[in-house]
Amino acid sequence: ESLWRGQLFWTLSGQVCRKAPGQQVTFTLRPGEMLKKREMEEDSTNLIPMKDELETNYGSLDVDGLEKTKVQTEQVLSSSHDRNLFSDGVTRIDFVLVWEEEMKEKPKASETDGETPKMTLETSSQWRRRFLKKLLKVGVHMEEKVVVRDKTQITYVLLNAPWSVLCYYAEEISLRAPLQVVPQKMSNWSEKALQRVGIPNMMYQDVPNPPPDFYTCQFRTNKLERFLGSDNQDTFFKNTQRHQILYEILARTPYGAVKRGEVGIDR
Repeated sequence: ESLWRGQLFWTLSGQVCRKAPGQQVTFTLRPGEMLKKREMEEDSTNLIPMKDELETNYGSLDVDGLEKTKVQTEQVLSSSHDRNLFSDGVTRIDFVLVWEEEMKEKPKASETDGETPKMTLETSSQWRRRFLKKLLKVGVHMEEKVVVRDKTQITYVLLNAPWSVLCYYAEEISLRAPLQVVPQKMSNWSEKALQRVGIPNMMYQDVPNPPPDFYTCQFRTNKLERFLGSDNQDTFFKNTQRHQILYEILARTPYGAVKRGEVGIDR
């Protein structure tokens, strides 16, 4: 082997030789000479120096490191799970109400002598307090948290519907609950027709581990024992169903005069 640069070439031994025009150069390598050359190379050209200790090697992880990683993962999961609970650590959060208020100084007497707008901040705060009192009368549990940032006050109201409220409004909105698991997978009639003709079904999809289908009916409290999962009140209603029930309560609760249509959170 040699590296050509015009008429100069380098041999494996590092010597520089000149080739005359038209002259042929033949190289002969002895067995083991290349391996011996590689063994003599130093490790100083390595970008990442390796060490004897296992703990300091790049990409290595001992048993203690695995235990620390496992503990940190469990702490992250537990902290993320606690965010969906009240401060007591037991009550679930089904809905959250949030509003912002600007912290302004009280106006002077000269500034309040003019015409007042139809809807002031005081009126909206009164409606808000009345709305929250109505929710308490319905039976909704709530917890309030206030965060102050610069000149803005952010209020978070955490809502939870207990079991009795969930059952009552589940009947009111005709919520469907599972009765029994479907024993066999129900096939599509178009798929059978295509199989008889010999045409492949282009819309067929092989889904692994599909969720089970259920026979459902409208929820009734007096027939609670017939529904699947009725023995566990915490998991009987799904999260989406709990949100649906809370939103129905918020949409029906009045905050002012019902005759003037002051009903519901959307207003």
